[in-house]
Amino acid sequence: MSGIVDVGGWVAPGMELIYERGTTAFRGQWPGIEPMLELAARRPGRGDWAHPALELPAVPSRRERHDAWGSDGARAPASSVPAGVLHDNALGRVAALDEAGVDLQLISPGPSIDACLQLPSTLAAGMFGAYNRYVTAYCRPYPQRLGAVLQLHGSEPRWSAQEVAELRGEPSVRAASLCLPVRISPEDRHFDPLWEALENADLALLHRPSFGARIWTPGRLVAYLHGGGVFDRYPGLRIGFLAEDSECSALELTGAISAQDPALGSRLFTAASAEQLHRGHDAATPMLWASDFPLRPSLSGELASARSALGAGAQDVLVAAPRRFLGM
Repeated sequence: MSGIVDVGGWVAPGMELIYERGTTAFRGQWPGIEPMLELAARRPGRGDWAHPALELPAVPSRRERHDAWGSDGARAPASSVPAGVLHDNALGRVAALDEAGVDLQLISPGPSIDACLQLPSTLAAGMFGAYNRYVTAYCRPYPQRLGAVLQLHGSEPRWSAQEVAELRGEPSVRAASLCLPVRISPEDRHFDPLWEALENADLALLHRPSFGARIWTPGRLVAYLHGGGVFDRYPGLRIGFLAEDSECSALELTGAISAQDPALGSRLFTAASAEQLHRGHDAATPMLWASDFPLRPSLSGELASARSALGAGAQDVLVAAPRRFLGM
């Protein structure tokens, strides 16, 4: 195989699937969630089901990210992605990886899970726990090809640490993302159980802008963790910053980070799409490739575009850097 790693794959599971994976306690909270759900417009050509699915709608301030998931199919012929890839068709996703020549793809969730930022933290944690069991089940038949990214909550660091400890044994688990509400202090000692759990499990943190309050820019998060001594206390902690829209370039993501301690350079990464790589890949931190599949349904085309943008640096961005990021 090629060794190529794509850190930017997506699922958008219907809330029906999340409910199925929830604990008894979470299902008991379902009546409080159900009135908030709505039928999502179908995403033809992006691996959706043939019928509408329930989802938690995006908050108004995140509409631009929600719109990126589009439902008009303008960028995608209806046959371009196998049906159900966004929900439960892992075999179809692996077939797309085989066709493109990609070894491993990390799987993160779409708008319905990101929208949990608006829920009380205990209810959101129940949703994340159900999602984590859904995504590990999705990836379980192909742990060398599909990498589950666990979803954790910054307002529930002890629960998050327990979640990492419980699921770290799943062969598909490769990284974690942390929901960052406004009123938290990730450098505080009460977060130490989470940072310790991630280090013990050798799991990197994949920071997604849509999964937290807007104040948590890459530069701010690194400054808090650096200034609070977190990187010193946990030398195995690694963070990748995922650019989720065309307006947020790799350079913009890493500009503030370059002013921090240069020794952090080997532990901070920036993930960008082929389009962003074409705009400039001389970022202050090592680069990773994120395909946005199946939102950008031509995985082969995205990989070819990334190779074109990277030139001689393709091997490092597509193979070496992501493997360092994942501790492989």
